[in-house]
Amino acid sequence: MFAFAREAPVGEIEQFALRLGRHFVQDFEPITRARVHIESAQWERIEVDGAPHPHSFRQVGTELRTATVVCDAPGEWVVSGLENLIVLKTSGSAFAGYIEDKYTTLEPTEERILSTAVTARWRHAGTDRDWGASFDAARTVMLERFAAIHSLSLQQTLYEMAKGAIEQDQGIVELRLSMPNRHHFVVDLEPFGMENPNEIFRVEDRPYGLIEAQILAESAPPAGPAWDPYPLL
Repeated sequence: MFAFAREAPVGEIEQFALRLGRHFVQDFEPITRARVHIESAQWERIEVDGAPHPHSFRQVGTELRTATVVCDAPGEWVVSGLENLIVLKTSGSAFAGYIEDKYTTLEPTEERILSTAVTARWRHAGTDRDWGASFDAARTVMLERFAAIHSLSLQQTLYEMAKGAIEQDQGIVELRLSMPNRHHFVVDLEPFGMENPNEIFRVEDRPYGLIEAQILAESAPPAGPAWDPYPLL
């Protein structure tokens, strides 16, 4: 892997995955299909005495950029994405009007903290792309939609995020999102003789909710083996 990478700059992870997939399919006769999955984390240099150290780094946050490529004789398929992009908005979010039964415990609300960890995958129509610009644009529009739209539910927010990414880039033909609820509940400080005017919260994953969606562009070509096999979504 490292010897292969030294032959040319790695560049965007989608392009590097294509180079690897093509290498195995084109150069080894017994291999008819190659699937390459890459995860990329953000790193920054550790500062020592106010200056960045030449060979010491720390990982920034938990977000990963991902790319999965399938290469075989009939064609090539590229799926870009990201994992564990944790987002939160302190206002502009509600959850009410849902169907309730005797087992329902979640209280309806017109104002709440909305938080989730975004996993997103989007399939490209072809391989002639500016991968960096495409990734940045998709990520930006999803974050903007999350922040700007008054959320009536996480389901609605998820749909608008996916739709926005497809609408702004004709090269993206399918997007799949997976977003769990990260509930924030006000901590009761009355037992300690203190008030908590919506300042201190605890994060819970119960009641558990995992919201997922698959959005297809009208012009989407067949997916072929792009998603299969795939561990998520």
